[in-house]
Amino acid sequence: MKSTTRMSSPLTAVGTALDRVRAWSRWFFGVAARKRTYYNLCYLLLAFPLGIGYFVLLVTGFAIPAGLGFAVVEIALTEPLALLIAGVPLALVLLCIGVPTALVVLFAAIELTALERLLADRLLGADVPTSEAATTVRERARRLVLDRGTWKGVGYLFSKFVFGIGSFVALTVGATFTYALVAAPLHYRNQLVGIHIGDPIEFVPRLTYQHDGWTTDVAPVTLSIADGELISLYVDSLEAALAVSALGVLVGLVVLHLFNGLSWLAARYTELVLRGTQPSVFSEPPER
Repeated sequence: MKSTTRMSSPLTAVGTALDRVRAWSRWFFGVAARKRTYYNLCYLLLAFPLGIGYFVLLVTGFAIPAGLGFAVVEIALTEPLALLIAGVPLALVLLCIGVPTALVVLFAAIELTALERLLADRLLGADVPTSEAATTVRERARRLVLDRGTWKGVGYLFSKFVFGIGSFVALTVGATFTYALVAAPLHYRNQLVGIHIGDPIEFVPRLTYQHDGWTTDVAPVTLSIADGELISLYVDSLEAALAVSALGVLVGLVVLHLFNGLSWLAARYTELVLRGTQPSVFSEPPER
């Protein structure tokens, strides 16, 4: 019995290790076959145009009331007498144009925040609970300005501009790098195709020692990287090009995993920031 137990223990350990290897292989190579991967890619692709649209809308909308308010303050500080004459017209313009514009932008921010929750739910699988819906128009108007969720949504929409640029850069670099490797059999004889530095890069370190009014400069040494010295992708045989292409497939799988990781971070960030924001007025309109 003891010998049987001793022999079965190594076999069990080997079987467990093989199961883990198979599970890891399915996880790594199956990334290209999972629906979630392409949902994540859709979210990352939409982040760039949406982020730019949010930024333009918010900056333009808040710039009008802020500009009018700064104009009133500047006139009051520099020309107080002129404020007596132009104060009433400026106040009317601020009340009739600036304040309504700011309220419209805040309302749009709430609805765009609801859109972001919907995208995170459908594409990323995020769970973002909302606050209780307003039951009356008066409560809705009060929460439009005073509710913390409104301003959390505004901050999130501004941050989506930065995330959109980052995701666009990541998608462009990842897709370009993967394509350059995978498509090597199509252009392996062309020396102009490759991954290289477009322009020379020069770095000139400068060391300065200063003490009691006198300064000593160490003679700088110029460090440069010329065109194309970073990575060369030129191969002169079909066999080598096919090997590079196979490597590109593996690189592409790694890139997809990185995109999934970026989407996972976006989902967690959305859950953290947009938790407790107001629901869309179109989904749950308040009573009059």
